Amino acid sequence: MSRVSGYIRANPNERDCWQKGPALTGLLAWDMEEFRPMVRKWIDRAVATQKSDGNLSYGDWHTSSGGHIRSFTPLASETSAVGAPMLDLYARNGDRRYLDSAARQYQALLDAPRTSEGGIWSRGEGPELWIDFTYLMCPFMAKYGKLAGDRGATDEAFKQFEVHVRRLVDAEFKLARHAWCEKPNHFPQSTFWARGNGWLLACCAELLRIAPDHPGAAFVRETYADTLGAMSAMQDASGYFFHVLDDPLSNLEASSTLMYAYAAEEAVQLGIEVPGYSHAELRDKALRAFKVVAGGVEDSGKVPGVAMVPGGPGVPFDWTLFGQGFFLLAAHVLRPHLADLEA
Repeated sequence: MSRVSGYIRANPNERDCWQKGPALTGLLAWDMEEFRPMVRKWIDRAVATQKSDGNLSYGDWHTSSGGHIRSFTPLASETSAVGAPMLDLYARNGDRRYLDSAARQYQALLDAPRTSEGGIWSRGEGPELWIDFTYLMCPFMAKYGKLAGDRGATDEAFKQFEVHVRRLVDAEFKLARHAWCEKPNHFPQSTFWARGNGWLLACCAELLRIAPDHPGAAFVRETYADTLGAMSAMQDASGYFFHVLDDPLSNLEASSTLMYAYAAEEAVQLGIEVPGYSHAELRDKALRAFKVVAGGVEDSGKVPGVAMVPGGPGVPFDWTLFGQGFFLLAAHVLRPHLADLEA
């Protein structure tokens, strides 16, 4: 854990507005004393660079490394990813600055453009919904609602989850497609992208941890069970998942495999009943997924084999902050079953 965490510390990305979110969440989960100052510093910088429109951590426009887009103009749906660990830190230390910053970030979400069904756009370029944005914004809204006593924010989290799922999860195959555009109505990226399904499953786990009794939780549980079952059936004999789940010619991909490990074990702990799989079988699959990725971690702590942003066909592989973060998150939830886990 120290090597993977140390690689995060050695490779900061000051102007990133979202990829550091899962990294910070993973570091907060382990709460190792040597990394606490770094976590505080990164979150303080996200607050210090919150723009007038409420977007945390610069909210810089950025280009793509390939795939189905060439540019990305961030909206609050993306920058909220940093807000989730900020609220985790607030829950621990009570620093009011963080809750005030979260209020501005939440307002930015309310002000963001929406589809005709109320789905918050994923990027400024047009009326698109991407499946990864369930994780990037819904846990933040649910956490903010809980900590601020704002039921409307929690309701919005579950609403966004449902709007995205109904547009992006295939009713027959129970797997998520990457991106949908309202006008003209089409899927700019329609494959069953492995990491997209991982983001969705991780969001399910987070929402059920934060607000298990919300009226929308039943829909989250149903989605969790269906998609986890469908993705479980796609696991390669190695323990990995293919970058495009049903395309064995695509590469085996690390971040989606770690997300699966995290979400499958969380499902066991949350008591989610997945058709066709016992809890013992799901845990075994989660452990195989984690261990095969852990075996490839470099001496530096780098987790390789991660498809670069925006994901989907045509992107190179390297490492990312969120890949590092989900290694920490998967290891943390599985730690009672990893006797040989390196501290």
